[in-house]
This record gives sequence, structure tokens and C-alpha cells, in this order.
Amino acid sequence: MNGNTYQTEEYGAVIVAAGMSTRMKRFKQLMKIGGMSFAERVVSNFLHAGVHNIVMVTGYKAEQLESMLRDFPVQFVRNPAFEQSQMFDSVKLGLRALKDTCSRVFFCPVDVPFFTEDTVRREMQAKEGLIVPVHGGRDGHPLLIDSSLIPALLAYGGEGGLKGAYESLPEGCVRRITVPDEGAVIDADTKADFEKLVDLHNRRLLHTEAQIAFASTSPFFDAGTMRLLEQIDACGSVREACEQCGISYSKGWKVLGSCESRLGFIVVERRQGGQGGGAASLSEKGRLLVAAYQDIQREVDALSDDVFHRVMKEYGLL
Repeated sequence: MNGNTYQTEEYGAVIVAAGMSTRMKRFKQLMKIGGMSFAERVVSNFLHAGVHNIVMVTGYKAEQLESMLRDFPVQFVRNPAFEQSQMFDSVKLGLRALKDTCSRVFFCPVDVPFFTEDTVRREMQAKEGLIVPVHGGRDGHPLLIDSSLIPALLAYGGEGGLKGAYESLPEGCVRRITVPDEGAVIDADTKADFEKLVDLHNRRLLHTEAQIAFASTSPFFDAGTMRLLEQIDACGSVREACEQCGISYSKGWKVLGSCESRLGFIVVERRQGGQGGGAASLSEKGRLLVAAYQDIQREVDALSDDVFHRVMKEYGLL
């Protein structure tokens, strides 16, 4: 991604994690398989596929969930009325947060954590419309929604939630693609589903986790710094950006100061005073820095996965 395309990213993702499971009687967002929670897996799946603009809608145990994901580049939007609302209400909150910043937006509930990167990439190759992955004749997740369709989904007030909304779109808007991914159509809604997913995906989802950090004498720019800059650009305020990232205002300025000192150029431009108080925005080099980090992360992700599979196969472990 170059500096000219940063403002409107091609892909974003909405993950709804606001409710409490009535059938499992557990907080599925934090349930773990193979050392990773459902929420961490969904986020990681998107990150591995190159989707970095991620919004998670929280509600039940929001603070606990957001704390667990504090090191991931995720923006949180809370649904304070999650107990009295339907999942589609949380979907709408997430779509509103991304409708003006991404050309195409994925949607996935947090309890469908085992779709594969290959499924995401197949959907990316299917251009235009609302893309629904299908396996074994069943509609699955994640959906991929063209931003031009989001206003119609937000305006829908009929029955059937999100599926009712996209089935009401004009003919030809919804496109279904067949994927060889059982995980795309299984949610962890029962103990039997959960056990099936443990067996299926502990074997299938082995991959590397490569997190890029820029360093000189020590690391100074990582995914957390990246998220702070993205929020500054979105909010126009360092204070609001720090709140979105869950860090103190003083820590935010410390991170920015260290970053600018090591790089030798201004990353965030500040404007003092005025009726509305001060404002902030990314400098031209700050935007280029964000774009460069995203490109490096994508290339390292692809390279690390290639090396991982090659070496594991050489040792007979895959």
C-alpha cells in the first residue's frame, strides 16, 4: 500500500464479540484452543491475510476482552445495550466504524474462529458485491461486503438479522463462492462443535506469528505504535487516540517522542489552540511510515509462512 491509498484502505474487518453464549453457557470469546482464545484466532486469521484495519464490537466482559487483546492492532467499539439488542445491532456499530475508511469490509462473529487464510484470500479474489463463502452447501463466514452496500445494510429494519439484510439486496449483489474450508461453516455453539473444531484446527492452523518492530539500540515502533498513529489520523486528536488504544495521554506522547527522535523526522503534526482546542494529524512522512510498515509486515508474514511450511515438511512434522 502506498501513501496515496492509506486514507481509504482496501480491506477492513468487523468482529462481533459482544454477547454471552446461551447454549455453551460460557464466554466463548476467551475460550482457548491450542493456547489461543477464539478472539485472538479471529484477529490473527485476518492479520495473516493482510487485513489490518480491524474493529471488534464488545459488550459482555468488555474490559477483560479488550485487555487480553491490548497488544493486537484492534479498534474497539462497545455496544452498551448488548443485553437488550440483537447481534445485527452490534454488526451495524462495526460497519459504521469502517464504512468510510475501507473499500471492502469482512464480517465475522467471534464464535467462528477457525476459517482459514485461504478462504479470506479466495474472497478477496471475488470482486464486487457481498461475498458469502459456502462449504457443503451451507453459507459460512467471514462475509466480505463492498462498502457501497453498507448503507443499505444499515438501513435494513426487517427480520432475519444480517442474513435477512443481505438477502434483501437487489438481485446480483450477493455472490456465493465454494471454499474447501469446513471451519468457515462451524461455529462453536455446542460442546460437540467445540470438540470437532479442536481436532480439525489444531492440526490445520499451524503457522508462524511474526510481529515486526523497528529498532535502533532498542525497539521503538511496533504494532501498538502503528495503531496509535492510525487512531491519531482517524480522530485528529492525540488524546482521543490514546483513549481508543487504551493507553494514558502521557504514555502516548512518550511513544511519539521516542519514535520521532529515533527516526529523525516529525511523524505527527500538532496544531495548538482554537475554540475546539488543539488538533493533530500525520505528517507526510508519517503517512509514508504507516504505509511502509504495513507493506513490510505483509511481506514478512508471507515469507515466514513459506519458510515455516518448508522447514516443517523437511522435518516430517507436516
